[in-house]
Amino acid sequence: MHSFDDYYYFYLVVKHGGFSAASEASNITKSKLSRRILDLEANFNVNLIQRSTRHFKVTPLGQEFFAECEKVIQQVDCAHNVLMKQKSEPRGLVKLSCPSVMMRYQIRTLLNQFLKEHPQVQIEMELTSRRVDILHDDIDLAIRTNFQANEDSSIVVRDVIKTTHCLVASPELLDGHAIQYPTEINNYPTIVLGTQKQHYHWRLHRLESQEQIDIPLEPRIKSNDLAGVYYSAMDGLGIADLPYLTVEQDLAEGRLVHILPEWCSNIGTVQLVYASRKGQRLVMEKLVEHLVEGLRANAEEHNGYAI
Repeated sequence: MHSFDDYYYFYLVVKHGGFSAASEASNITKSKLSRRILDLEANFNVNLIQRSTRHFKVTPLGQEFFAECEKVIQQVDCAHNVLMKQKSEPRGLVKLSCPSVMMRYQIRTLLNQFLKEHPQVQIEMELTSRRVDILHDDIDLAIRTNFQANEDSSIVVRDVIKTTHCLVASPELLDGHAIQYPTEINNYPTIVLGTQKQHYHWRLHRLESQEQIDIPLEPRIKSNDLAGVYYSAMDGLGIADLPYLTVEQDLAEGRLVHILPEWCSNIGTVQLVYASRKGQRLVMEKLVEHLVEGLRANAEEHNGYAI
């Protein structure tokens, strides 16, 4: 196929009615325009333009060819506009992964706000506490809380904010007894997140000092999702380690009891995980920015975050 540029040069010359006018309008030299159109005519052994020092006329074949070139240029302009719209307005599908409890208490309001502000954005949501592989599972953005350092250098892991956890139980389970020492925890059944570990423990951090203590566990209930831990605790089946944000209202209204409030049971890092910043779509760039700003703003206004 002949170079598309030659078709474009021919279009310019005919559109502007001559080589000089086309050169002035496009900032392409007159000699280049003339040479490339001569090459185009020679390649197909046709005559598209009749020209002399005083005469410029498009042949019937040239007029027919111009009409087709004009259609092609218009299609190219449409394709260009698609890219320019993407550059100026977020649009398209984002495949998102997030634990269900985290979506309810931290992400939902921020995500809904983003979708209302950008009506051309679509979301495909997988609510799971499973640690997804964003490449293998075809996920654009994974939102998670991590409790250990990231070791995968092939993905982008954006640390956003730290959240605190606390130990809770239902009043029914405690039956009026106040737990005063960490060692008393093992007098009660416990509920944990994760079903594949060989050993379970809670590491408690005293809020007013650097003191830490590990509590080995023999859990009665294991759940692969934090929602299962939450509902089991609410149903009086054991002591659970849950994000403070998740149980804040339940504690205030007496449905759960905060055990050992002078201790923090865990500190997690809320992370946004995605494949690469290179060539990142505008919708991803804007969504990540929106979530980071929103989560950090919430941390300044609410308990449950470690500043």
